[in-house]
Amino acid sequence: MMNYHELTMNEPRDSPQRRKQFLVITSIMAIMAGHALLTAGVLATLTIDEGTFPGGEFVYKFMMKDYAASTGTLRTVASDLGIAEEGGGNLIIADEGVPLDTADLLFSILLDDGSLVPGGKTRFASGVLLAKSSEGGKMKKRLLEVNKDIKEDNVGTHSTDAKYEIGSLPKVNAAVASHPFTAGAWSAILQSFKIIPKFKKYAEDHGESGKSPIVIATCSAKQKMCTYYMPLSKRDKFYMGKTTTEEYAKDFENVGMLGRMGIEFGGDGSGPTIGGINLDNVFRGMKKALGLGGSSTKNVSDSDEL
Repeated sequence: MMNYHELTMNEPRDSPQRRKQFLVITSIMAIMAGHALLTAGVLATLTIDEGTFPGGEFVYKFMMKDYAASTGTLRTVASDLGIAEEGGGNLIIADEGVPLDTADLLFSILLDDGSLVPGGKTRFASGVLLAKSSEGGKMKKRLLEVNKDIKEDNVGTHSTDAKYEIGSLPKVNAAVASHPFTAGAWSAILQSFKIIPKFKKYAEDHGESGKSPIVIATCSAKQKMCTYYMPLSKRDKFYMGKTTTEEYAKDFENVGMLGRMGIEFGGDGSGPTIGGINLDNVFRGMKKALGLGGSSTKNVSDSDEL
């Protein structure tokens, strides 16, 4: 069958049919984008309360990329654990068929303040917070065995090229909030431009200013919700031996304002990115959903997996 685009392809560029086609397609794309934003929680209220971060042994991959890539990194960790997705978006342990929820299991620690460190250079640690049980020991062993197949540790490339490390996270009082989650591009953008700034303001309002806040996220695709923590004490313990943001940021003192905002314009024809999200990829996906674009052979990166 021929679609509307094929039926009007021979029409003059400024014909009424062409204009109608453009308006229809633009309207559909705007509706899809608006729906995705609403589902991701653009209008959701973010209420921050005080609670407790549980702490524990953390087996993780340390990455230096935009925070948008943390979702793709957690997919790598889940895959290494043998966690697979079945119909309906439910997660199971593939070897055993046991239902599983990744909330309170898979965590990402967002270490740097995006206003101090430019987009693409922010650091995060994504991995598993282990329970004190035999199951936790099995997970730790399984992840560390993956390191044998990784020849060189690369923190700025794909998550499959980064080796697993082990850290110990303290149990501390924390600012805590929940927010809707879709595991998509808009969730990543809202995390960078809505959620993290709200925690930063909370820190400033509660006498925690002067140091870059650390935000920890654990998300559930099943519940379509993320829980965020900002430690209110022992902050430096969460760097797990890595350089603090204040020291790390000195390397980027001469970076321009757009770079600090995470807005980059690719010189390789890849298109602009905001918060690690390539806008060309977003619109390409929307066009593909409408049947207007062909498939792409471009390699997929962590951030493209969103």
